[in-house]
Amino acid sequence: MKLDIGLLALPLACASCTSASVIPRLGQLNLDGHLGINDAGSGLSATNDLGRAGLQDDKSVLNGRVDLEAGGMHTTFEISDSSHDGSGTLDATVSDGTTTIPAGTAVNSELSVLMGEAMVTWDLVPGDTVELGLGLGASMFGVDARFTAPSTGDTIATKQVVPIPVLAARAGVDLGRFDVSALLGGLKLNTGGKDASFFDLDLMARLKLFGVAGKRIGAIVAGYRYVDLKVDYEASGKRVDAEVQLSGPYLGFSLGF
Repeated sequence: MKLDIGLLALPLACASCTSASVIPRLGQLNLDGHLGINDAGSGLSATNDLGRAGLQDDKSVLNGRVDLEAGGMHTTFEISDSSHDGSGTLDATVSDGTTTIPAGTAVNSELSVLMGEAMVTWDLVPGDTVELGLGLGASMFGVDARFTAPSTGDTIATKQVVPIPVLAARAGVDLGRFDVSALLGGLKLNTGGKDASFFDLDLMARLKLFGVAGKRIGAIVAGYRYVDLKVDYEASGKRVDAEVQLSGPYLGFSLGF
């Protein structure tokens, strides 16, 4: 796993925390947006609608979140991996400079999006009932996309890992047995020949089933995730222009210590 090193760091991060929650979740990520893969020397920038290219929503996305709190500092780690595939038709030509698949061609399409992030916020409001914090963090997107024309066997693909630093904001209310929170991260930047912007909103509610504060706490979790990623970069002789929106509900279980 690409994020094994990050997961190994969790015990270290938790060494001084006053509370921790591990939250496995199962949800759905609906897909929208467009993707263009063009020969970098052609000057073309046409894109393909992901839906018309045949890419479907992922209805069973296993993802996870870990929350660590120490004093007024709240740290969140999240990871998810969604896969989208299907058959459709290209709106625009795709090319890597050697192989070209023309617009109008029937294709088999595949898209995998691996998302990982870590955000740290510092509380601005004292007390345990209301949480309002600002902070920063880092996100990583691994995008692996390919279009294959069954009629010829030609494939055009791109694979890229995009790291993005983010500004973060967190708000929440804890009413004892029930709590609700919102975590927002995002930033727009241009670095190393890459344009990228990122927006991530995670709305989560928990209903506690057993345990008390300071002890092991179990809770049912329900929430909604919305992610908007835009990247425009050149790599390996290809220009890639992608705008991807992923959104959908999730359910899970929270185990706290």
